Amino acid sequence: MNKYLAIAVASLWLLLAGVPVAWAAGPGPDPMKQPLSQSPYGMDVLGPAWQWTFPREDAWPRLKGRIRVDQLDELFQQTAAAGVRSVRMATWWCILEPERDHYDWEATDYAFQIASNYGIDIVPEIYYTPDWAAVNHNTGTDCVVSKVRNLPPINMEDWSDFMNEFTARYGVMGKNQVHAWEIWNEPDLYEFLYVPWDPGNANVTVYADLVKRARKAIDTYDPGSLLLMGAISDIYGPRFLSRLLDQRGPLDVRDTADVITFHVFSQHEPKIDKVMGAAGQSKAALWATEFNTSGSGESLDAASLAGLYDLAATKGISRTYWFKAFSSDWGPGIFVNRDPLWVPGPFVRSMFFNTFKAQVFPHTVAATPGTKQPVASQFVNLVPTFTWQRPNAGSYPIAGYKLQVENSLYQGKLYFHTPEIDVWVPATYTHFLPLQRKGKTTAAAVNIDAPHGAPAPASMAPAIAEMSYRPNKALAPGVYYWRVAAVDVNGNVGAYSAPIKFMAVAGQWRLYLPDLRR
Repeated sequence: MNKYLAIAVASLWLLLAGVPVAWAAGPGPDPMKQPLSQSPYGMDVLGPAWQWTFPREDAWPRLKGRIRVDQLDELFQQTAAAGVRSVRMATWWCILEPERDHYDWEATDYAFQIASNYGIDIVPEIYYTPDWAAVNHNTGTDCVVSKVRNLPPINMEDWSDFMNEFTARYGVMGKNQVHAWEIWNEPDLYEFLYVPWDPGNANVTVYADLVKRARKAIDTYDPGSLLLMGAISDIYGPRFLSRLLDQRGPLDVRDTADVITFHVFSQHEPKIDKVMGAAGQSKAALWATEFNTSGSGESLDAASLAGLYDLAATKGISRTYWFKAFSSDWGPGIFVNRDPLWVPGPFVRSMFFNTFKAQVFPHTVAATPGTKQPVASQFVNLVPTFTWQRPNAGSYPIAGYKLQVENSLYQGKLYFHTPEIDVWVPATYTHFLPLQRKGKTTAAAVNIDAPHGAPAPASMAPAIAEMSYRPNKALAPGVYYWRVAAVDVNGNVGAYSAPIKFMAVAGQWRLYLPDLRR
């Protein structure tokens, strides 16, 4: 018996028997997991609290009405087209938990899901205390206009509880959409964190407590992910960082953070040097989570842009997040600005779009897979088999496929913002067993063998030309749409196939003729 077939048969028996299977480690990334981009080029797209990148159905105030799913899709589709594979997104605690133990996840669910549809990794920037939890609380004001949101929580257990809920929902044990968590924003500035009883120590001890508690939540509900220090400003940031890293005892954070983050918009080299000096011997990586050149227009030339990134690389900065998606006084963005800022879309590409794309992604993505089954308007059983044809690869080999099934529309159109099925199907050399978690969560199909995106050894069959996937959980009867996209070994998601409508029915379907007697 062919050794790979033997492995597949043995693994099938073990899985059905409930025996854990130890998969042999092969070279490269784990084929069981959709690859994440390692691109050093990210972008700050603000977040659901910001009307101009996350429009609501009503223009003003910012949080009036539901999030505009259609414009979320346009934003992330074009952001991905510019080569962005990681976005920093503001997620305000005061929006997500407006009342104690009452959570409003809808806008964040939609944003995180649509970003992941296009292969964009999310880095939530978590800050701003709810009115009910803040020191001097119960002012009765809305989060957007609150004058206490920059105060710390009066009871730090409220922060711990929130972080537990947040990481459990979006980390590896939940939706598996977040792999790095930034704790607060510019904690050295009173605009973002103000501790009335601690003016002399510049918020350091309170912030250290926030970080330590966040670390515990992350390690519990999203083990293996990164904790990012809240980015320090280029005003008081280095001094704040030095004081923070000087803390000892229970508030010692030197081994707590995986990444030290900072902001820089001008005088880049001396300001970066100050941050590096304050970081001292820290083993944490350096990321610039707001990075731009203030005062530069959209015509910022390619050589100047490349020089800015070269400087960051030579200083050991492993990732940057361009601030922000829209052009402003802070610097050029990939979209032109809008005035007034709260008017919804469209997302018009600026002159800078192509300059940015040429720097960050001068490559091609995989072509669109050819769909086979189900065909349009087909009746299928509640556990249908989806089949498609392998497309041509782009600049990098195809690692697998992102298959989605949706039954929800937004304003009569499809955006796959709440998919019933959202699975990773590896493009390996033997067949697979489908596994899917309960609920609307991303899951992986199990594959047996090894090389991930590498050419097949002579002893192995070539990559499968026709792929298939059959979920192990039945769909509810109803109308659905499905689509599939190829994903390369660097995590780049190619173009999706056109959505195909099908009907899932219980038992054997029958054709009914209309009653013509009347």
